[in-house]
Order: sequence, then C-alpha cells, then structure tokens
Amino acid sequence: MEQTNDRSALAARVRIRRAQKAWKFLRDVNNTSLCDLNRVALEDGAHSYTYGLMFREWERYASVFSALGMTGEGHSRVGLLGSTCVETIFALYGLNMVGADVSVVPTYSALMPKRIIQTIRDEHLTDFIVTDDFAQANLINELFLRQKELGLEHIILLHVPVNGVTVHPMLTAAQEAKYHQIKGFYKPICMDELLAARGNHPVRYATEDSGDTAFILHTSGTTTGAGKPVALSDAACNAAAAVFYHMEELQLPMDRLVTAVIVDLSNAYSMIDQVHLPLAMGAKVVLAPGGILNPWFYRAVPKYEISVLFTISAMFERWMKLPEGTDFDFSSLRLVVLGGAAVSAADKRRFDAFLRAHGAGEITLLNGYGISELGGACCLSSPELDDESIGYPIPGVNVRLFDDESGKFLTARNTPCEGVLYLNSSSMATPELDGETVLKYEVLNNRRFVCTNDLVRMDPDGRLTFLGRANRYFINEEGRRFESGRVEAEIARQEGIESCCIMPVYVKTTHENIPQLCVATLPDAGAAQEVVLRALKQVYVTKRTLGPDQLPSRVMLAIRLPRNGNGKIDLFQIGRGEVEGGVFTLEPVCVDGEITDFRLVPCTEGPADMIQEVFDGISAELKGSTPFHSFKIENNNKEVPDMKCAKMAYESFNAMNRMGMQMMSNMMGRMGQTPCGATSDENPMGKMLKHMARMNLSALSTLRQMNDQHQKMVNLFFDSVQKINENLSAEQK
Repeated sequence: MEQTNDRSALAARVRIRRAQKAWKFLRDVNNTSLCDLNRVALEDGAHSYTYGLMFREWERYASVFSALGMTGEGHSRVGLLGSTCVETIFALYGLNMVGADVSVVPTYSALMPKRIIQTIRDEHLTDFIVTDDFAQANLINELFLRQKELGLEHIILLHVPVNGVTVHPMLTAAQEAKYHQIKGFYKPICMDELLAARGNHPVRYATEDSGDTAFILHTSGTTTGAGKPVALSDAACNAAAAVFYHMEELQLPMDRLVTAVIVDLSNAYSMIDQVHLPLAMGAKVVLAPGGILNPWFYRAVPKYEISVLFTISAMFERWMKLPEGTDFDFSSLRLVVLGGAAVSAADKRRFDAFLRAHGAGEITLLNGYGISELGGACCLSSPELDDESIGYPIPGVNVRLFDDESGKFLTARNTPCEGVLYLNSSSMATPELDGETVLKYEVLNNRRFVCTNDLVRMDPDGRLTFLGRANRYFINEEGRRFESGRVEAEIARQEGIESCCIMPVYVKTTHENIPQLCVATLPDAGAAQEVVLRALKQVYVTKRTLGPDQLPSRVMLAIRLPRNGNGKIDLFQIGRGEVEGGVFTLEPVCVDGEITDFRLVPCTEGPADMIQEVFDGISAELKGSTPFHSFKIENNNKEVPDMKCAKMAYESFNAMNRMGMQMMSNMMGRMGQTPCGATSDENPMGKMLKHMARMNLSALSTLRQMNDQHQKMVNLFFDSVQKINENLSAEQK
C-alpha cells in the first residue's frame, strides 16, 4: 500500500487536545478518517503495521500488563531496555495505555548489569522488560537472582526477530537460536507466551489526564558514562510533537512521509523526534535492527523509500568510510536533519556532496539543536550550506542568554551578544522525580527556563550559533581556567577535522593537570599532523578566535574517537584511556614574542598507544590468575585459600567481558565490509563469531573452576569454624 498523507489533515490534528495520555493523542490525531487507520505506521524487516493494527497491538500488550497488575492503579514504574524494534514501541505505548510510568533504559547499559541494577534502585522501578537481542545471560541471571531484593514484581522478555535487508543472515539465525535457548529456561516470562495466554484480558485503561512522569528518558552520559533521568509528562511529549504542525516552511513531503529510528528510545531525539512526532504526523516509521550502529543501515533508505531522516554526523562519517562501490541509493531522501552534536559548514558541504553523488536530488540538509529536558528539537538551521549556526528557535521555544561576567540575563536590545543559552517551552520536563529535584531551572517573567550549559552567539535576527560547552572547562594547578568547550568547537569546524575533544591529563612529574587535544582527521584530508597544525594555526594565528591562554599543551592524533549511542563523543571512554593514537607535545613557534606557527614533538612520557596498554593489563590479569593456584600450604600441611588469587580469578573474568565488548565493536565494523553471500568460513565475521564461541567456552570452563574453587573455600571455612568451636569447648571444659 502506498504511503500517502494530506497536508490539509494537519488542520484537524491541530485541534486535538494535547493534555491527555500520549497513546490516546496519537490515536485521536490519526483517527480523523478511515484513510488514516489504513496508512502504514510501522515497518521492520519482516512486517508492516497499519495505524489500525498498531493500535490493536498496543491493546494486546496493555491486556497483558493489565492481567499482571503493571498499571497506574498499581503504581507501577516499568524499566524498558529495548532496541530499535516494533516490539519496544508496542510495550512503550501499551504501558502508557494502562497508566504505568516507563523508564526507557539506554541500551549501552546492557553489558553492565551493575549500572542497570543501580537504575532500578535509583528510579524505584517495580518491573523490568528487556528485548532478547540485549538479554545477555549474565544480565537475566542477575535480575532473577536479585528480583526480590530489588522489589521487581515481573521480568519480561520481548522476542525481536532480527531480519531484513540490513541484517546478515548469520545474525538472523544466531538470534533465533539464542532466543529458543533462553526461552527453554525462561518460558513463563516471554512476551509471546504471555500474549497467547493473556492477550484478550480486559484492558484497565488509565485516566485521560497527562501524567507528570509518564516517560523517563535519559541524557547521553557523555562525561560520566551514565545518563541523568529526564521525566516527561504526556502533555510535554504531545506538545513537542505538535510543534511541527505549525512549520510549513520545512516543506515536509506529506505525500510520502517516511522516516526511520536510528538509535534506541532512551533519549528524546529518538523517542520524541523519531517516533512520537512522526506518528503524530501520520508518517511511516521504519525500524531496522541496530539502527545506525548497523553498518548496513543505508540499505533501508531505498528499500522503504525513506524521505525524512533524523540522524547524526557520525552516521555519514561511517558511510563515507565504506568500500568503493557500496550500493548507496539516496534518491528517495527529501529532508535530512543532523542532530546530536554541532555540525560545521565544511561537514555540511561534504555530506551534501556525498548524498548528491549517490542519487539525492532536491534535498534539504539542516542541522538541528535540542535537549531532552525540552522534549527534543528546539532549533533548526536554515538550508544554506555555509551556515554554521544552529538556526532559529522553533515555534513555542523561548530563548534567553546569561552573561557570566555581569551575572545578568541579556535582552533583545543586547544583540548581537554571547552568553549561556537558557530555553523554555511547553514541552519542558518535570522538575522533580520522587520528591527529588532532577531538573534545575530559573524563573524569568513567570516562565521556567532550563540552562543548557551551551555558550552561543545571538545575531540581531535571532539566529543562534553554537560556540562550545560553557561547563566544559577545568582549572589547572596555576588556577587558570581552560575553556575546553570553546576550544573543541573552534577546532572541530576546521577543514579536515573529523572530530575532537579536550581531556585534562594529570602529569606525574609536575603534579598538574594539562589540556590535551584528542583529534581524529578525515581519511582523505592528508597527513594527520599537517591537518592538525593547519587547524591550530587557523584558530590561534590567522583568525585569532582564541587566545594563547586557551592553547592545549598536548595533542593526541587518534585513529578514531569513540561515540556513545547519541552520536556524541564519549568523553567517559576516552578518559579511561580506551583510544589509540600518538601523543605529542604542542610547541608554539614565536617571532618577536608573537606566535606564528606550531610544531608537534613526540611526547616521551608514557606510551602513546593507550589501547595497547589496556589490553596488556588484561593479558597480565589472565596470565596471573589461570590456572588457579589459589591454595597455599600452612605449617600443619593443610591447604588454606589464598584470597588474593581468588580475587584475581574474578578480575580475570571481568577482563574477558571487557574483551568481549571490544570484539563486538570490531565485529560490527567488519559486518559492513562483508558480502551477504559470503559463507561463514570465508568472511571475517564468521571467523570472529567462531572466535567468540571459543572464548565463551573458555569463560564457561573458567566459571566451573571458580565454582569448584568457591566450594572448596566454603568447606574450608566451615571446617575452620567447627575447629574453633571444638577448641573453645575444650578450653571451657
């Protein structure tokens, strides 16, 4: 069935009440005619769901939740760890239908059960749902072992069929095999079984009023590795989606409105801008397994004729590194919005040229700006490729700038001006969660404004340009404040720079923190050293947009800078030393006391290859703890457990988990270079899967040894206690 839409239908959608449950808002705006219900709403690799069928699936899931008591009446708050799939959307809106709060947990937590456990405690979750593609055995076991301790009433598994044009057949088979293995152990908690048994139970619908904590999303966790909770009401989500009813200047292709979900639903950019908003517009939403983490995601564009794509610059960088001859086809694209991080004019030109070189015709490329605290999108740029601004506030978003030097808020009379960006809109998040303040704000003219911690410049016409993070700085031993955010923003917009960040490095010899620029250059930009030196000279010498007091002391020429699920540079991972590249001392070249150029001198302190250092440490742990010599002989010729070696055994297993995570990352990178028709014996992915299987067997063997070891230690402990008791009894006698 063709995906068609009518711009005139927007007039009817505008009149729908927004202060109601999110699911009901979507049903009402898509129920103005029978044509609305017959349009395709969701499509994955195997099935298509019209709006009518999608609403029915929400009710089926709501029936199960009603039967289990996972409702608003039961004061349920359900954790949802779900991937980019229709099953996650069914669960999300099914829970909303019965009034339960939903905390959407970031999928990057899947390999870290401790973080998930902490989220369950911090957010007082009563139930937990996880898709089986992220249901690692250790996570499921941890949840079940600690179910009573954590106060979880129910733990439910959603089966996600991994298939379609973006998936290698080997992964499809592996996923099905994994699910059947899990189902053999946990059949009572699998959603397909629950739907068969409880899918027709009467639904306990929630009241129509908006709940203040209907959805708990999470920020990216760029600096600490753990995102902060952002509680959004139904009304806030609906208001964020309805803003686009009033943006005719976007010229959305209403005749064929098809978009896609690129990352998991734990952040507002995905849940609001890529799901709730398109569904409120009557669009078709495509869900490909893995989203943009899947190197074959580009195949979804021609397959489903995607016309509007909300994405991030990291996706383009990944696509542009794929081998020559890759079958890109972007002829269906009409509008691309780049979010998640600042985009330079040079990058916009490169991306536009890449799209047009692979079939894109009359296409509009915009960069956007948004925060989860305001439900996603807040600003959109103009279509000019030479425009580096983040654009103009979208309808309903109010802007104020705070001048740090004067300590006052600026007014419209002060433009052009620079300051910290504060935003307000009707889609603002709930300030409190369970009695604790999770969102700080300033009240200005009886309106609540959220501090974004972003430094921006405002032009007289209201256009905003991102200058850097206002809270990205550190103080060195001399008491000097180094503005990391501004330096990052200036270097990132230079020609040939793919990505960069500033990290403080502690120097043992001088006992001080120094700024280190970590930078990755574009593959076709030339020698990395020359590109970086040219960028530094442009910023500090030619244009002098920054002064010498903001000059980094060191430069790391990284092969690649890691990014989190939102596409932002993962400062937490970089801070742990998990990057590879050479480290140099940056030395200015001066003439008559003025800086005229720079040179990079290899840094002699510490190894440049940080990732090698990490894996050397892991290797040392493994060698030092296997085989397990964890018993020592005392004077009485009796074996006594050596607790140090036992500790090393557990550390070695953690080390293997870390290696497994690295291998998964490598595997995803290899998948995009593997032909679909290649057999498992001849392609790198097949070899890697075999290697992972051998590693799993090794891990199981290790666990068995650890269990045997533990049992010996327990027996020895009780023997010792019994011996002590016997000695005490003898002394008393």
